[in-house]
Amino acid sequence: MTPLSTCRIGPDGTVRRIPPRPPELRNAAYAGQFDWDTLFYDVYRVGRHVVFQGPPLLNLREPLEQTPYFAERLRGLLPRARLIERNRSSEYWVRDAADHVVLDGPLGRYPVAVQPNLGARFAGRRVLHTLSRNNDLAWILDWIRFYAAVHGADAVLLYDNGSTDYTTADLRAALRETFPQIVAEVVDWRFPYGPQGGMAGAVDGVETAWDSDYCQTGSLQHARFRFLGAARSVLNVDIDELVLSAPGRSIFEATERTARGFIKFDGRWVSATTPHAVARGQGRHGDFWLRDALETDECPPKWCIVPGKASRTKHGWSVHNLFGARRNRRLSRVFAYAHMRGISQGWKENRWDAVAHDPLRFTADETLRAAFAKAGLLRE
Repeated sequence: MTPLSTCRIGPDGTVRRIPPRPPELRNAAYAGQFDWDTLFYDVYRVGRHVVFQGPPLLNLREPLEQTPYFAERLRGLLPRARLIERNRSSEYWVRDAADHVVLDGPLGRYPVAVQPNLGARFAGRRVLHTLSRNNDLAWILDWIRFYAAVHGADAVLLYDNGSTDYTTADLRAALRETFPQIVAEVVDWRFPYGPQGGMAGAVDGVETAWDSDYCQTGSLQHARFRFLGAARSVLNVDIDELVLSAPGRSIFEATERTARGFIKFDGRWVSATTPHAVARGQGRHGDFWLRDALETDECPPKWCIVPGKASRTKHGWSVHNLFGARRNRRLSRVFAYAHMRGISQGWKENRWDAVAHDPLRFTADETLRAAFAKAGLLRE
């Protein structure tokens, strides 16, 4: 288990994070999903710095910087602290050799243990990374099998966002037993996922901005700095997303060969329809390999990166983008991911689209079938 030094405003605190979304654009679910009180997800060491990492501070920045610890280090011609704040994450980078610090100011008193950097565990590894909640354990194991066999992944870093169908101890045990040769880490990331944007956060049929969902971007930035700084390459995809290329190339190897160490790629949906009639919720990845000629939905991009080639200050890891990077604008013509409609708990929307198999409408994705066969996952 990886301990986190989390700082939250206590229930007696008089100040909370003020949401960026105006009240008239918050739907009925917004208040229950928003992260009102997390100051820092974790406090950990990166070289000579202590990193205080959390959601955007917004109105909490001013009272936090009145805390003597920060006030003293942010002043002067050569300040020892710097805030890097983006729209969905923030980090204070403080030059400090201490193993413990105390924050005592308007937002409360927080004795903080500085957690160790764990980058050595993943140094030189090709790392598969995701945030997950209640995905079936069999799905997670098949997902890892696919990437190990098809792309050469030799490490997995999984952030569990409060699963209730099993414990993180169960998940760790399953990974150890199934993949003894793979470096695996599960991080308990029990923070509010955050309100949705787009139509999922709509009010009276009007789409809203993606401005309040901090949890997943926070997990990516945390993974980047506490675990993956020395990784050979890192692939960010969900449990229902399988990267493919017609030549059968490894996404890790291809990314490592690029000058700037970054490949971004889009996705294409794979139907839950099968020739062999799988019940909803009972299928495995290898059951689903049909493309639907009537499919019109698009898939947002995902990416693979060489961490050492990205700027700590200019670039930000996010779910679909490497913000601040010029190469973020380009999509690969070689790689794309298969987005599996049948591998979903339906927490965001009902994706199950299985109908009677019509060979005139549904065609086999032979690249996906070949990849499943290589990984020993094909089911027909």
